[in-house]
Amino acid sequence: KKPSHLHTHTDNSLELRGKSQHIATKGSRDIAEHHSHPKEGAFNNNGSIKAHHRERLSTKESKTKAPKQEKVLSDSSMKRMNKENQDESNGESTSKMTRGKKGNRKGNVEETMELTSEEKAAELKRGELVETPQVRSILKDFYRKFRSKEKESLEIAADFAESCIQDDKFPKNVHWRIVLELADLAKRANNFTRARDMYHRVCTLQPFASQGWLERSKLEEECGKLLSCSEILNEGLTYCPYNENLRTRAIKHEERMAYEFKTGDLQRARELLAPLKHNSIDKVWRTVLEGALMEARAGREVVARRVLKYLMKWVSWYGPLYLEAFRLERDCDRPIQALEVVERGLKEIPRYGPLWFGAFRICEGLDIANQDLHLPRTLGMIDRAIKSISRELTWKVQMEAAQAQERAAHIAIAKNPSISLNEMLEATRTHFAKTIFSCPENLCWKVWLAAGRMELSAGRFNEARRLFLKSYSVVPTKGRPSVLLECVRLEEFVGNMKLAKAILCKTRSEAKADWKVWLQSVSLEVRSGNRQLAIKLAQKGLMEHSGTGRLWATLVQLREPDGAEQQMKALKKALRAVPKSGEVWCEAARMHLNPFSPCFNLETASNHLEFATKFTPQYGDSFLETLRQVMIQSIIESFTPIHVENMKSAMDACSEKQMVEVVATSIREAAITVEDAAIDIDAIIENLDSRDLELRCSNADPNYGKLWFHSRLRPSDTARTVLKRAKQVIWNDLGHYTHIYVAAAMRLEAANHITNCIGEDDKLESSTLILPQLIDLMNINGKGIDIKLLEGISKADFVTGFVDVNHEVDLQTLSLFDRRKILFGSDLLLTWKPLN
Repeated sequence: KKPSHLHTHTDNSLELRGKSQHIATKGSRDIAEHHSHPKEGAFNNNGSIKAHHRERLSTKESKTKAPKQEKVLSDSSMKRMNKENQDESNGESTSKMTRGKKGNRKGNVEETMELTSEEKAAELKRGELVETPQVRSILKDFYRKFRSKEKESLEIAADFAESCIQDDKFPKNVHWRIVLELADLAKRANNFTRARDMYHRVCTLQPFASQGWLERSKLEEECGKLLSCSEILNEGLTYCPYNENLRTRAIKHEERMAYEFKTGDLQRARELLAPLKHNSIDKVWRTVLEGALMEARAGREVVARRVLKYLMKWVSWYGPLYLEAFRLERDCDRPIQALEVVERGLKEIPRYGPLWFGAFRICEGLDIANQDLHLPRTLGMIDRAIKSISRELTWKVQMEAAQAQERAAHIAIAKNPSISLNEMLEATRTHFAKTIFSCPENLCWKVWLAAGRMELSAGRFNEARRLFLKSYSVVPTKGRPSVLLECVRLEEFVGNMKLAKAILCKTRSEAKADWKVWLQSVSLEVRSGNRQLAIKLAQKGLMEHSGTGRLWATLVQLREPDGAEQQMKALKKALRAVPKSGEVWCEAARMHLNPFSPCFNLETASNHLEFATKFTPQYGDSFLETLRQVMIQSIIESFTPIHVENMKSAMDACSEKQMVEVVATSIREAAITVEDAAIDIDAIIENLDSRDLELRCSNADPNYGKLWFHSRLRPSDTARTVLKRAKQVIWNDLGHYTHIYVAAAMRLEAANHITNCIGEDDKLESSTLILPQLIDLMNINGKGIDIKLLEGISKADFVTGFVDVNHEVDLQTLSLFDRRKILFGSDLLLTWKPLN
């Protein structure tokens, strides 16, 4: 009997195969027609999906009509391989059967020819992946001893692995697994040259094992060699064309390269997806899902929506698929469509929790938008969830109901102050009581904290203290610092600063390992006006937590009143400690965005913000500062060119002694002109296209940041909604302070012009120090004009992108709701988080 891969069939099976090939060829021809334009990619239109579906049906039909062919496949040598490679070979067989040979008998006869020597060698090498029970036992013993040696030292583990390779007890077909461990040891020892050689050896010994290609590509990517990583992944796909992990990683890497090199061309990633249309959707749906998400991240929502709809039809049992489709509609500000996706998913998987919680937020947003503050849609969805969701999540559902009703009560009070808040919160208290009854014991402390916050917003301070004390009595040891920090906020809320500082002092002595304790200590002193003490606490905290970016960023911002030089020193020290902290890079950008800073530079700020959004995309303030930078840049490009040219001409015509005075005069004239052109500024900002930034922000889905929390009013607000609201705030600020930014930009141009004239070749920060600071320049022979231009303005107003947030505010003068938002609205303990 000949091997199955020779495709030896009887005449009857040949006839049936010819019929199935005719059907498959017709489907493939339809797919080719829809993919004739390379720029459209693997998911260009609905036709490709329908053609894929026809092809899938044709494959099923051929399997049904040719039972003898199915028997041959079942007796093939592929049955001896491990699961991963068996799936690949089955996919390859299905692909061959689907594509056919133009549907004629001649093509089938050619398939019965003997394999070449290279193909036979490949089949033998692929067969080496199959391990007998004896080999598995040997490898299990090796891994056990290897992990034990690894705990002693990396060198001992490496020597043990080398000795095992020389041992005849280990068959040659498993040497690649030992070499893979040696490569990992070299990588961890930072010996990248040896690691690179070892990984190359793994891929040579067993090219049909995807693990070697994956680890080898990761090494090149971590070393910054993106092109080498791409070549390795593509080479690996020639040996493992149907490996899901390898192809998915290749797609993600090509997507990354498109944005790293700022081309935005995803054609190569789409080419990696194109071959999947020849396979059954049961085998490739995960990779197709990754392709759909890639198209969504690229802003092609229509294509992504179409592919996700197709996948929901054929992979209806997979819950995260509905969650991704829900996120797509939610992020596009299509709540009705998002709710339809949720309903479709719950019909198939009624116990899938993330879909229920997503539905709660969508329904709450719809109820508030419709002014239904009794939340009929939300409470109806919650009642349905309690009947369907697993019992372990019932307490979370009840807590969602309590917090939703609390938010609705505060909205109602804001609209009608005559309503009693205490009465409005009765329903909230009822749901909190139900939450306690259904909550696991180790999580009850969070419910008591949430209930205490609710009582605090209602002005019932003693009730809040009792609930916080109850929370402290039941909290596990690990969670005690969080409860103590809540007590600190409570005492600061009521104005008892002495007790709040005493609790913080106790918490620092008992819980040094929690960086949030130090951050809260610094924030408390800042709000109290004790900047020097806040700096000392930040420095002490960094001695315990030198890798915490938020502490470093706070220290950099605290150094702002000490001058640009001291702030720059703190920044450089922070970047040496945490070079990949988005918070620190955002503070660096804020330094260059401050118009009164001598290092004001929009281009440098743009580069820093790019690092910030790349390293810490969940930090929302980086995106809001990017929005400010883009808006300022558009205004400056519209107003300054003419003024800059006039200034340079005047500088060339004057003497060195008159240079500073000429620059000061030019800056004042430009500032006055811009201040009188408020209508033109509004037109520029209104026509500003920020869709690319909105897409990036939506893909990142940030969840924290001082400015971010200030702009996010409700848990149902999407990233696009927050960004649009922040754009309005920045727009209002620029309407009052545009002339300051224009003056700073002209000072920078003057400094560069002086540097070029005198032939200095120094850093930009040094060249701007040639001229006096902006305030001093505007005071030179101003004749009272500078008083009008700088009235009520200080450098501290531009520390962050929101001028109002930068002002010091006495908490006791604010309303209970505003106080609660400042103290409790900027943490992640109980506030809304993105779905997982």
